[in-house]
Order: sequence, then C-alpha cells, then structure tokens
Amino acid sequence: MSDELLEDSLFMLSGFLYRHYGQKAIILIDEYDVPLDKAYQSGYYDDMVNLVRNLFGQALKTNSSLYFAVLTGCLRISRESIFTGFNYFNVYTVKDASYHEYFGFSDREVLELLEYYYC
Repeated sequence: MSDELLEDSLFMLSGFLYRHYGQKAIILIDEYDVPLDKAYQSGYYDDMVNLVRNLFGQALKTNSSLYFAVLTGCLRISRESIFTGFNYFNVYTVKDASYHEYFGFSDREVLELLEYYYC
C-alpha cells in the first residue's frame, strides 16, 4: 500500500460509511500513542510521526463525513507535533474529577473481581 493511500484510508472509510448509512461517522482510535512509542524505540519515530500526522489530519481535521472522534492513549507525547492545527482538541486524564467514573475500576468492581478470582 502506498503511503498516500494509507494516509487517506480513514478519511475514505468515513466517507464510504457516510454515503452508505447517511450518517456522519464516529472514529474511535484506541492507544494511538503505542505505534509512536514503538517507532521511537526502534529508530523510525520521525517517519511514524509524519504518517500519523497525515493520517489524522485527513481523517479528523476537515472531514465533512465525521461527527466526532475519540483518541485514547497512555503517554503524553507528541501533542504538539501531531495535533498542531487541530481545533476543538481537549485532553482528559484520569486526574480529571468530572471524568473519573469513566476511567479504571470502581471500588465495588475491584472487590467483585477479587472475589471472583480469589475465592
């Protein structure tokens, strides 16, 4: 696959979904930062940053077929280098009190897991 086709892939997919279903797409990208970390460890970080920047730029920036997108990641990396030029960009962490119920496990869930696996 050419880099150009790969960079356009999410943009094209969201357009196809919009045309087929008549609704704007929601793009969920989990652990976007893992490939960047692996690329850093393996010596091709600059190439991966360029690819991810172009891929996300096409899919997320001026995509009329996109309703919204959610990206999750563990590492606070590359926000400036990958997401420059994005509007309406918010970062939420496990430290944000208003979102704590959506991250991790509740005390009750931990107790249920412990009881299930150790009793």
